[in-house]
Amino acid sequence: MSFVNCGRFARFHPLVGSLFASLILLQSSSSAKAQTVANCVVDWNSVHQRIDGFGGSSAWITNWTAAQADMFFSTNTGIGLSLLRNHIVYADSTSSTAIPSTVETNIMQMAQARGALVWSVPWTPPPAFKTSGVAEGGDYLGYGNSITNLNYASQLANYVHSMAHDYGINIYAISIQNEPDSNHPGPRGYESCIWTGMQIHDFVTNLYTALKAKGAGSTKIIIPEGGDWSGHPRLYKPALDDPNSAADISIIANHDYVANNQVGDMTIPAELPTSGKALWETEVAQLHGGYNGNITNAMYWAWRIHLFMTAAQANAWHYWWLVPPSRNTNNTALTDRYGNPAKRMYVVGQWSRFVRPGYYRIDASGGKAFISAYHDTNSGNFAIVAVNTRSTALSHTFTLANFPAVDSVTPWITSSTMSLSNQAPIRVSDSSFTYTLPALSVVTFVGRAN
Repeated sequence: MSFVNCGRFARFHPLVGSLFASLILLQSSSSAKAQTVANCVVDWNSVHQRIDGFGGSSAWITNWTAAQADMFFSTNTGIGLSLLRNHIVYADSTSSTAIPSTVETNIMQMAQARGALVWSVPWTPPPAFKTSGVAEGGDYLGYGNSITNLNYASQLANYVHSMAHDYGINIYAISIQNEPDSNHPGPRGYESCIWTGMQIHDFVTNLYTALKAKGAGSTKIIIPEGGDWSGHPRLYKPALDDPNSAADISIIANHDYVANNQVGDMTIPAELPTSGKALWETEVAQLHGGYNGNITNAMYWAWRIHLFMTAAQANAWHYWWLVPPSRNTNNTALTDRYGNPAKRMYVVGQWSRFVRPGYYRIDASGGKAFISAYHDTNSGNFAIVAVNTRSTALSHTFTLANFPAVDSVTPWITSSTMSLSNQAPIRVSDSSFTYTLPALSVVTFVGRAN
């Protein structure tokens, strides 16, 4: 396992705020001054997983302004998200010719225009395809090559075709079901549906066949999107264990919810067995308690993203909502209910703006901060992301091992006083540089190897 500081977790303690919304990893220090610490070695030649991107969801949101789209997806003025997850509105029909829809086409078009990939997920099949007969809860009825499976697969393929033909939106991937392990019946429920692992196995081949028939065979299929990160291999192993269905799957994905989401997940996320498929984390948030957009909350998310990149070796990471419905007053989005950015939005941007799709993570070892590094061998661009969870500043040396020539790196900082702010370039001398990481901050060093 190549992630930094694994052995230090036993010395940390969670600092939970009055709303129990954050985990901060603080270490005691005998001095408030920055201290020079052990060197971190970043090795250009020690290569780990490919990065597919970072994103969030616009589910059920009908419209944004261009300024909001820029804030999330621009790599010049925003945080540079590269993935958008949207909600599919089910077709209230059992016909194979029915076409599901979405209310998010405006947002999807703006995201795509700014370079993001758009992917879609249903929260429920048509009610008639479930035991409940209603959108809220119930079990899926399809199996094998039953008419339910055939017709529902055709409907989802119709959706992908309609998005491209009618709206110019290219659906990069489609998930079979949001949280197929989670049932939420009425009267206070929401769209949901229970699937078994064998039902997912059976449906995969039907969906691929239907997509191919619509000229959309390149659309990637995602399974299973379970509610917690590693608790449901039964939902995807049947499909992965069968070579016929495995060939049609591109991405294994899960959410990262735990029993107490107000505190959040405190565990190290596992690297799941995916048989060579991409591994995505596709939804997480703190669902309860009041809104908290401060740096303390943001540092919890910096720690989580670091772990998903390094311990789980995920190819992609998503928050839940980007902008929440106006009624929401909690931490379910990267902004507050009025669209004002939380510090966690800028923390996500410390990765998403600079660690682009097609980059690869490279080894970063040693040191006292949580450090990960990434490069693009075609352009020579690279990014080193350092998370200082201490309550004091930290002077840190970085050695660039096996790098082609590098003249300088530019720090970008999110802290209590800065929000994705660029600083003066730092000269690289003898393949190393030293920088003081502010207290409670994320610093991304951006450079190009010549």
